[in-house]
Amino acid sequence: MQIIPYAWLFIAACFPLLVIPQIVSLPALCTVLLLALLLGITTSKYLRYCGVALLFFSIGQFTAHDLVATITAWSERTISAEVRVNEVQELNGRIRVSLTKVEGQWRFPVYDVWIGNIDATQYCLGQHWLMRLRLRPVHSLLNEGGYDSQRNALAKDAPFTGKILRQQLRDPTCSVRHRLEQAFVRRSASSPWQGISRALVFGLRDRIPPQVNALFRETGVGHLMAISGMHVGLIFVLTRRITKCAQRLCPARFLRAGGLEAIGWLASAGYCLLSGAQPSALRALFALTFWLVAKRFALNLSSFHILLLCVASLLAINPLMILSDSLWLSVLAVLALLIWYRWFPLPPIYRQAKRYAIVRLLHLQLGIMVLLLPIQIFFFHGTSLTALGANLVAIPLVSLGILPLALLLVIPWPDLLYDSLLLLHDTLFRCLFTLLSLQKEGWVFLPAAPLLAYLLWGGLLIGRFYLWRSSPLSLCALLISLASWRVQPSDILWRVDMLDVGHGLAVVISQRGEGLIYDTGNRWQVGDAGERIVVPWLIDQGITPLMAVISHRHSDHSGGLASIQKIWPQLVVRTSYRYPGALACQRGDHWQWGRLAIKVLWPEQFPTVGQNNDSCVLYISDGRHHLLLTGDLEKKAEQKLVELVGQTLPVDWIQVPHHGSRTSSSPLILRTLRPSTAIASVARYNAWRLPATTVVKRYQQQGIQWVDTAQAGQISIRITARNSEILQLRDQISPRWYHQWFGVKPDYR
Repeated sequence: MQIIPYAWLFIAACFPLLVIPQIVSLPALCTVLLLALLLGITTSKYLRYCGVALLFFSIGQFTAHDLVATITAWSERTISAEVRVNEVQELNGRIRVSLTKVEGQWRFPVYDVWIGNIDATQYCLGQHWLMRLRLRPVHSLLNEGGYDSQRNALAKDAPFTGKILRQQLRDPTCSVRHRLEQAFVRRSASSPWQGISRALVFGLRDRIPPQVNALFRETGVGHLMAISGMHVGLIFVLTRRITKCAQRLCPARFLRAGGLEAIGWLASAGYCLLSGAQPSALRALFALTFWLVAKRFALNLSSFHILLLCVASLLAINPLMILSDSLWLSVLAVLALLIWYRWFPLPPIYRQAKRYAIVRLLHLQLGIMVLLLPIQIFFFHGTSLTALGANLVAIPLVSLGILPLALLLVIPWPDLLYDSLLLLHDTLFRCLFTLLSLQKEGWVFLPAAPLLAYLLWGGLLIGRFYLWRSSPLSLCALLISLASWRVQPSDILWRVDMLDVGHGLAVVISQRGEGLIYDTGNRWQVGDAGERIVVPWLIDQGITPLMAVISHRHSDHSGGLASIQKIWPQLVVRTSYRYPGALACQRGDHWQWGRLAIKVLWPEQFPTVGQNNDSCVLYISDGRHHLLLTGDLEKKAEQKLVELVGQTLPVDWIQVPHHGSRTSSSPLILRTLRPSTAIASVARYNAWRLPATTVVKRYQQQGIQWVDTAQAGQISIRITARNSEILQLRDQISPRWYHQWFGVKPDYR
């Protein structure tokens, strides 16, 4: 079809938004647009294609420009806006609103704002409010291999968080979706599984307990609990078959195949709206629509063409959706299934008979597991060893039992019938969780996704095309070349990485694939920095930690230790306070680790109570380069430390004590040690307004370079035999336009 090349061109034209460090300037874009128009009127087909590609590229760039300009214009200021409530999370005390009018002007595109720390019970979906808001741009913790919430927020057109200064209700009417959701919550209140069914039906996951989410991850069935193509397709099939069965009871057939499919499509579209029209559900609805249109009008569209049109349609709605991890995961999952069924089909005897349904399900799960394993490791740094068995149980239970029952519970049945449905619903959930509990703790962290991709996908290609039979000599030569291939050894002798953990501290010193962790970040109500940041980073970098040194007991420094020990139980721990199984961290302790000599400079005695001035201070040196790690040391302890070490201690890099607080970084320690660079772990928007501007200027007045994680993201110091360099993730390691510091720069920049 003629539309297919244009779909390819649109996707290709949006792809640069993923990788470019800066958006193309507006004058250059105008030139590109003019060139596109000139090429579009030429007689050459290929030149016209180039013109169309440049036109699509310009659309994507203009969309990004509008977003960045809007963030710049609205950040760190108050605006008056008419908003529509799109999501309410009562338990978390936050809502998501769409800015439909700003300062009296209609907005297109419409951007969303998350508003937290409020009483969310006074809001409902669909309400319209007039609000006076103070907006902040979204800001992500940026680490190599970590989750990039800033990029995904831009992909979802939700680039702001906000605080309500004043509000007035304009339209109190709640949406039908909200009324149905509230009725569902009220009538199913006795069910312990209500939060999961609410997520399956309405796409709202805030009531799923953390331990349930952990179980889903460990068993690899989390994809079943999020609205996806499987759910939308299932609604279509069930509705079509129920309608067909109902028609058989009538004396005359009042619907033909096209009518049955139209009813199925309407049911799927209704489910999509009920679930909040999430991107995953929209993708599935687009795919279903293209498939039905191709079938109805006998268009020559393959499954791959439908996938292509689906992605292009979504990007036509919002080109920035190409930044979404969810989009890439779903596209790659569907592509894997298409490849699996085309290249590795079941024998014909197993494809139709009902008695072979379990064989078909096993074949499906095996294909997903094998083809998506490298992708899963790339995104999540691990996989579930029990996913195959868990999905064999969970897919039939959720698809054929739990989801249909959850949808039926939305309908206001008589009490007796509703209670019966709820009892059956809870029974199926109990069965599901009993079976999943037998397979829990199957999650393992795995590195080397590219190597695994080469082995798995390469092996499948060799088997599928019988290369071992048709080209044995070439294959042997390739295998010998791979076996003898050696990775060029890195010229990095050792490195220091200060991870971006928000308010807290986590520094990794590594050499030859082994690491020493200095502090482990914060602990929150749900999760900690060890689980979410430090462990994935270590796995991504292929570093095995040998020791963790915890400077003091405050949770923003020790909060992630338990999660790291869970993955590496043999980890040696040193602390300045009593901790089960830990070694002492006391002045005079020293040891040699490879090329690095490590000394403990503070505290003078052990054990301590583990407060700021008891921080374990480490001095790490290879003889030429010197690093000082200070924890949360304050002025009183800094003075004593200076008295002990005098001016005989060369320091190149110092970890800024206590996140740049006024209680630390005294002029005495800066004048005495005179480091060349100060690296600080601080969070943007932290409640303590750290780092203090006076402290930053104190470092700068001493001629000390200042770098902090709020501005730079992850900070990496890499030492080679010839020199050393300091790299910032936002500017050097992963420079992307969506990694910009959006909003007002700090006044010490």
